[in-house]
Amino acid sequence: MSMSRCQLVHIPIAPTPPVKGHCEKKVHFEVSLSVTEGRVHLDMRQAGGKDPAFIAIEADCEVVVELKGDQLFFSKEYDAITMKGDYAAYYGGLVYDDYDRKKDRYRIVRFHALFNRGGKLGTSHPFNINVDLHQPGSKLEWIPISIDPDIKNPPPWPV
Repeated sequence: MSMSRCQLVHIPIAPTPPVKGHCEKKVHFEVSLSVTEGRVHLDMRQAGGKDPAFIAIEADCEVVVELKGDQLFFSKEYDAITMKGDYAAYYGGLVYDDYDRKKDRYRIVRFHALFNRGGKLGTSHPFNINVDLHQPGSKLEWIPISIDPDIKNPPPWPV
């Protein structure tokens, strides 16, 4: 039996921010992996968010995505954040932060989001968080993983 693989869509985020000037509002989104009773658990959550299943954009803002834990780093092969559609009008200006010299990889990225004023509540903008799982001492030391949460812009509640 062979394993089938679907082709993921990886559209680079726009190089320039869609928001002019400095964004005061920040949206912080954390991603971690843990093991509980022998099962791997992926945890994604927006700090102070109403729903952990997605990133809610309630105003023009800077989105900060942070990887937690000793084994998660942003991908060397792909941009840390890629979109599954053409959302260049809403997201751009990807910046890397928290560089680990020993692993030659990053743990934090930031990008700007333009609020979808007048958009239908709960509009989904699917994207990928591209990471490498570090497994030192194993045959495959770095395992690439694409995590696919959504951005809701605007969120499913009135802003």
